[in-house]
Amino acid sequence: MPLDLTQTMTAPSKPHRLVAPIDMSRVKDEKGVKAKIKELLNFHGWFTWMPGANGFGQQGVSDHLAIKNGVFLVIEAKFGYNKPKPTQKSFAGQIIANDGYAFCVNEKNIDHLAMWLESFEFSVQWGVAGNNPEQLPQEHGARLLNAIAALTDMWGETPSNLQ
Repeated sequence: MPLDLTQTMTAPSKPHRLVAPIDMSRVKDEKGVKAKIKELLNFHGWFTWMPGANGFGQQGVSDHLAIKNGVFLVIEAKFGYNKPKPTQKSFAGQIIANDGYAFCVNEKNIDHLAMWLESFEFSVQWGVAGNNPEQLPQEHGARLLNAIAALTDMWGETPSNLQ
């Protein structure tokens, strides 16, 4: 579902269009986090798939793989105090080294994912509308950067060190 440019380009940054903050009160496990991530990706029109977890594939592949407008995004879902495994960190590092995004999302930072997705969509539509990318409203640039910082924090290292 595309953003309405007449509202978003004239108004300051708004919270994502789903419930802000996202209601995670019923989420009790990683499966629930994965469902919320899938809901957000679908809402913003990303093509997504979840690779099967079996012994025949590459170890450490993230839970969600997604692509939109030529941008590749992987998301590892976690719940509670669970942290990414070394193979998952390695996979994320490979994605980052190839100019993709690798996020680790849990019930505490999922709002950052929602904000990143919204600001990403806004920035793409800003460019499609013929606007100068360097004049993207600062709040969207700041939201993108802040969300990236929050969503890569669980890797335990800076993204450049994962490569």
